[in-house]
Amino acid sequence: MARLWAVSRDRPGLFPDAWERGERPSLPSVQGLNKIEDMEHKAILSKLEKALAREKKQLDKLALQMHRHPETAFQEFNTSENLIRYLRKNGFVVVKGLAGLETSFRAISEKKNPKPAIAFLAELDALPELGHACGHNLIAGASITAAFILRKAFPGLEGSIEVIGCPAEERGGGKIILNNAGVFDHLDFAIAVHPNNRTEIYKLSLALVAVNLEFKGKSAHAAAAPEKGVNALDALIQTFNAVNIMRRRLGRFARINGIITEGGKAPNIIPDRAAAEFWVRDDRVDLALSHAYMVRGAARAAAKVVGAKVAAKINDKVAYAPFLPSRAAGKIFWGIFEELGVKVEQGDEKAEMGSTDLGNLSWNVPALHPTIKICEHLPHSPEFAKAAGGKYGMEMMNKAGLAMAALGYLVMTDPELRQEMRAELERSKLQI
Repeated sequence: MARLWAVSRDRPGLFPDAWERGERPSLPSVQGLNKIEDMEHKAILSKLEKALAREKKQLDKLALQMHRHPETAFQEFNTSENLIRYLRKNGFVVVKGLAGLETSFRAISEKKNPKPAIAFLAELDALPELGHACGHNLIAGASITAAFILRKAFPGLEGSIEVIGCPAEERGGGKIILNNAGVFDHLDFAIAVHPNNRTEIYKLSLALVAVNLEFKGKSAHAAAAPEKGVNALDALIQTFNAVNIMRRRLGRFARINGIITEGGKAPNIIPDRAAAEFWVRDDRVDLALSHAYMVRGAARAAAKVVGAKVAAKINDKVAYAPFLPSRAAGKIFWGIFEELGVKVEQGDEKAEMGSTDLGNLSWNVPALHPTIKICEHLPHSPEFAKAAGGKYGMEMMNKAGLAMAALGYLVMTDPELRQEMRAELERSKLQI
C-alpha cells in the first residue's frame, strides 16, 4: 500500500548531495501507476475527502479563531483549550500538561492496540506583534484535520492516531522539552506541514543554541563623574564588535545574531546593567555549541577590559538539532500532493535554512516537515500573517490535512514502510 503514491524514479530531494554538485534533478509526475493501484489510492482519498467535506466549516473556524486570537510562547492557554474542546467533542481522549508545559496536550484516538502510533503535530504559539505570521494556526488546523478525517474515514483502523499540541516553537523549544521527557518515544511517525511561500517536501534546518549575557557595572553621573562608573553597556558593545570579527572565521552555515535586551535607564546615567541574547546556529549541534562558547569568551574578555562582571548562560539543554527528514515517507507524500493538485517546487534543501524544534524529534522518531505555499510573501511578515487567515490559506490547510491523513493511513497499514523509515533514520544519524 505504501507504494501507491510513489513513482519508480527517484524524486528530487532524495539525494541532497546532487544540489552540492550543481545538479537539478528533473521533476517526475505520479503518472504511470497501474490501474489497481490507481483505484486503491483514489478510494482512500475519496473517503478522506468525504469526511473533510462534512466537517470543513468547523475545522476552518477552529484555525480562524486561532488566527484572530494569537498567543505567544508558553502563553497559549485559550488556543490550547479551544483545540482540546474540539478534539474531546469528536472522540479523542486528551491528556494535558505534558512534561510540565501547561499548554501542551496529547489527544488520542485508539482502536484495539496502541501500535502503530502516528502523531500530527499542532504548533500553538504566535509571534509577538505579528501574530500568526508563521502560520501556526494552519499547522494546527491541518494536523487536527488529518487526525479527524483519518479516524472518521477509517473507523476500524487499528493503532493510535494522535494530535500533540506543541507550545513555544518560535521561542522556547517546546518540542525539545517534550522530546527530552520522552513524549514522542512511542511513535512510529510524526508530521507537521508548515505554510510557506513555496511548496517543498524537504527542507533541512540548522542547529541553534541560545546565549544570554548579563553585564554588571557601576552607575554614575554620565556628565559630572563618568570616571566613577563602570559602563556595562560598553562591555556589551565590545562583545558585539568581537562577534562581528568572529563571523569571518566561521563556516558557510554559521549564523550569529544578537539583540540588546537592556542597555541602560537614561543617557545621563552610566549603565550599571546591560543584557543581550544571541542565537548561534550551524549545521551541527557541536559546531553551534562551539560558536556559543566563543561568544561567551568574547563577553568575558570585554567585561575584563571594561572592569565589569558578566554572567553568561548557554542554553545547551534546549539546543535545537538539525532536522532529519524521512525520505521514505517524503517521496510518497510528494505523490499525494501531486494527486491533490498541489505543485511541488523542490529547491535546494540547504538554501535559506532556519531552525525548528522538530529537528530534535526527528532524531528520535521518523518525521517529515514539508512546506505548502499559501502566498508569495515570506513568513514572519505582516503580509504572510494576513494570508494565514485568508481563503487560500484555508484551502491549502485543507489539502495539507488530506495529504497527511493519506500518508498516515499508509504508515499505519504498511509495516514494511514503518521498518524502512526506522532503518533510514538510524542510517541518517550515522552520516551527520
